[in-house]
Amino acid sequence: MKPVFFTTKTCIAAAVLTTLCAGQAFAQSDVTLYGRLVDGVMVTTNQNTGKTSNGNAVLGTTTTVGGNIWGTSMFGFMGNEDLGNGLKASFVLEDGFSGANGVNNGGNGTLFSRRTLVGLSGDFGSIKAGRDLTLPSDQVWGLDPTGQMWTGTATLVKGRNWPTYNNELDYITPNFGGFSVQAVYGLGGVAGSPSANTTGGIALDYAQANYTFTAMYDFSKDANGLSSSLWQNSKEFTIGGTATFDKLKLYVGYQTLSAPDTAGVSQANPDKENQFWVGLNYQTTPALTLIAAAYHANVNQNAGSANQLVLGANYNLSKRTLLYVAAANVHNSATTNFNMDFNNPNTGAYGANPSAFFTGIAHSF
Repeated sequence: MKPVFFTTKTCIAAAVLTTLCAGQAFAQSDVTLYGRLVDGVMVTTNQNTGKTSNGNAVLGTTTTVGGNIWGTSMFGFMGNEDLGNGLKASFVLEDGFSGANGVNNGGNGTLFSRRTLVGLSGDFGSIKAGRDLTLPSDQVWGLDPTGQMWTGTATLVKGRNWPTYNNELDYITPNFGGFSVQAVYGLGGVAGSPSANTTGGIALDYAQANYTFTAMYDFSKDANGLSSSLWQNSKEFTIGGTATFDKLKLYVGYQTLSAPDTAGVSQANPDKENQFWVGLNYQTTPALTLIAAAYHANVNQNAGSANQLVLGANYNLSKRTLLYVAAANVHNSATTNFNMDFNNPNTGAYGANPSAFFTGIAHSF
């Protein structure tokens, strides 16, 4: 879920911005420090212990402090400068981390794991370049009844909805009567192979006061320029929308994944998946929102299907602080192993029915 921003008109006294704040020209810019810290307790059942008994996986229960369960813990800086005649320059530096242990989500020495963007905006729209969460993360966020909590649209696609891509060029059109288009292309940077490691896509959004509609296509190619793995380097098409009736907000979405270059396609190595979901948010009071969602996924090559149910609630103590609670269950067929651990998405036990309960606090600044 998106953080609440607190804006200051002066340069933030942080070491990482020391060089950016130098110079008289930057003193005329607006810079915002924002972020969110999420921590809570999560209990997951029917987890694969890595052991076997009589040829079957031994399952167990895990209890932990979840630092990215309701939403990613993060902090960032964004700023803009008015260049005149409607033209503005802007930047975003955003890092995600685990609230449980402070470890950066990007790994490999990544300083800002979520976004490092610089760009220009004006009457023509906006153009940005750098590292970004890109289309699935931001577009599917608006279609997910849970706001893409740990148990949401990403569960039955093994995290495919949460990518972060490098070397991106991003263009967003102006808003035309509620319509807008976003186009993204990530350069691979591999000599002699222009399609290797490339990413990209396009999204059409339509928004009015009480309803929204989104259609999105994106792709991610491997080091050989191929769509070779269903839940990593694949093609994705998503369509969905929302409708609001007073205190009730309804959600519906459909998603299809394909990896036509998958080698050795089989039941254990499928190349197509469909996911469908419905859900609702009901604001019982200004502070309390109830959440319910149901998801169904079907994988080709007789690789099976799975269902996920989620019930939860958010209670806002203030505009910046909320308490959250949710319970979820995944029911796998005998040939699927969807799990609730995106750090190890392929370690679930086939035919297991993992459940999760989590509760905690999220504070935005």
